[in-house]
Amino acid sequence: MRRAAGLMLAGVLVATTACGVPVAGAGPAGPTTVATAGADGMTPVRFDHRSTEPVEAVPTVIVPRGTTVVLTVGSDVARRVLIPEQGRRVDVTAGGTVTVRFIALGTLSVRVTEPGEDRGGTIIGRVQPRH
Repeated sequence: MRRAAGLMLAGVLVATTACGVPVAGAGPAGPTTVATAGADGMTPVRFDHRSTEPVEAVPTVIVPRGTTVVLTVGSDVARRVLIPEQGRRVDVTAGGTVTVRFIALGTLSVRVTEPGEDRGGTIIGRVQPRH
């Protein structure tokens, strides 16, 4: 059933329905997408940040619990990507992408902030594991 609901096309997930997980300080819940692991056991997830487009609705990607998530974040301007639940911070160059891998065990928020900042930021997406 999970596989039938998932969409995977070149690592970019397409939003399908409205739903979300509330997080303090976040914008309204946005579309929810179900992702599936590939034959290699990796679950690709991608979020893109564009400085000219405000984040009006925060998308959530549902992934299989316990799989390795390959999270790619792109930005049109230099930013720092934060995953506060894991204490991770990675800088992305203007027009570039960064990739982070982790095991999907708990809900994570993906944030972008100014380079050098380690707190706050704008939530651009969530990754939520399910059985």
